[in-house]
Amino acid sequence: MTAKRKIRIIANPFSGSKGGEKIEAVIDLYLDKSKFDHEICITQYSGHATELSSQAAALGFYAVIAAGGDGTINEVASSLVGTKTALGIIPLGSGNGFSYHLGIRRSKKKALEVINLCNPVLIDTVTANEHFFLNVAGLGLDATVAYNTRKNKKRGFLPYFINAVRESIRFKALDLEITSNGKTWRAEYTAAVIANASIYGYNFSIAPEANISDGLFDVILLKKASLLSYFLTVPRMLTRSIHKSKIIDYFKASELTVRHKGQSFFHKDGEGLVVEGNIHFKIRPASLLVLMP
Repeated sequence: MTAKRKIRIIANPFSGSKGGEKIEAVIDLYLDKSKFDHEICITQYSGHATELSSQAAALGFYAVIAAGGDGTINEVASSLVGTKTALGIIPLGSGNGFSYHLGIRRSKKKALEVINLCNPVLIDTVTANEHFFLNVAGLGLDATVAYNTRKNKKRGFLPYFINAVRESIRFKALDLEITSNGKTWRAEYTAAVIANASIYGYNFSIAPEANISDGLFDVILLKKASLLSYFLTVPRMLTRSIHKSKIIDYFKASELTVRHKGQSFFHKDGEGLVVEGNIHFKIRPASLLVLMP
């Protein structure tokens, strides 16, 4: 008889528009218990998911399952890079960008079916200075929205959308210099997006051609333009054609530096931060095992 694989499920009780949900019922319904010996850990504070996943990797667990949104997935994945412990996901967040990229979308049943397959695949991850991300990062308008949205007590698409419209009206483009592979882009940009995977969240595709196993990230530079031009570009994210817009500079790279004087808002996997000075992005090819469809 084959020994059961040990997995740790790390759940964020505050994920999603409803403030999270109990994960036990989902596990009981869909996890194949003939394959897994599982335990559930509930995070108590920021950074707790990283501690729990790092401990599981050190103990030789087969996988750590991040039950939450992109922020929880980021915390768990950051400590599994370079280990033999795989990342699994159960989408409990609002946007669920990485889950949409994998084709799991918002389905908890599909997520558990993927975990039950036991199909770990090596994917790329990215560093931005000292920060780690798995899905999408950048600076500019989207980072400003991410930073200000975290102050909202209400979660979900509507509060995010309202904040995005408000920030779009008053946002001033950034004077950026981007260098990669001997080439330089210098202009006023409303956003500089570095995408390892393709989806911001809610199925809005910012990098339709992104491939998490090609050793490259996609760079999407939103040029300074009229407010109307920005609003007309939004539907392109749903039709997966934003990279073809006239107000977008688009290319792929494995390393890149963004130079900006002073402070700017920055986001990694949806978490808004404030950074100062240059940001250096670098791909880490085939650095993380992920349980895939």
